[in-house]
Amino acid sequence: MAQFNSTTFGAISGRHGSAVAATTKDGKSILKIFRAPSNPNTQKQQVQRTKFGFVNSELGCLRNLFKITFRSNTGINQGVSYAMKNALTGEFPDFAIDFTKLTFSTGNVYAAVQTSANKTVGTKVKTDWNFTLMTNSKADDAVHLIFFNETTRMALIEQNIAERKDMSVEVELPNIWVGESIHCWLYFSDNSNFTDSNSQFIGTLQL
Repeated sequence: MAQFNSTTFGAISGRHGSAVAATTKDGKSILKIFRAPSNPNTQKQQVQRTKFGFVNSELGCLRNLFKITFRSNTGINQGVSYAMKNALTGEFPDFAIDFTKLTFSTGNVYAAVQTSANKTVGTKVKTDWNFTLMTNSKADDAVHLIFFNETTRMALIEQNIAERKDMSVEVELPNIWVGESIHCWLYFSDNSNFTDSNSQFIGTLQL
């Protein structure tokens, strides 16, 4: 590295041949060899980019749903982040998504200890959960249900479908889902609709 004070030309800056000039805080001009920034395309970087691109592509069908559940227009970013940590399976380049391990909401409202979802009549599904009154588990917490058809990549959310104290609710799903496997999740919101619980996977049922 060359260093000099120039009283003739003043401060020198910018690139000069193979060197770059800059002025330090004390007024000295410094010349140093220019080195192009490195961005090695290592296998580790390739794997990470492929993972990220794959998860983004697979979860694109849930973009609007993530906006609702994460309460943000950038909810897809949170959905992808959690999926990268918890739902991505397989080895490079053969990745897959375990949709049952997706996260749709997070928060400090208590989740339910026991949940179940069962088909009743036609396309009706009955969801049950337990209820114990605790600090972050109130009788009037709102219940939200999510249903996802992995084959068609179609999702349905039923917001404020019941209150925690009800411990059960029945929902009618679309007729076009008959014969399909449907993944089911549940999460709660407090009565101010400000804080949610972590979403919890209930199970997969055959409609």
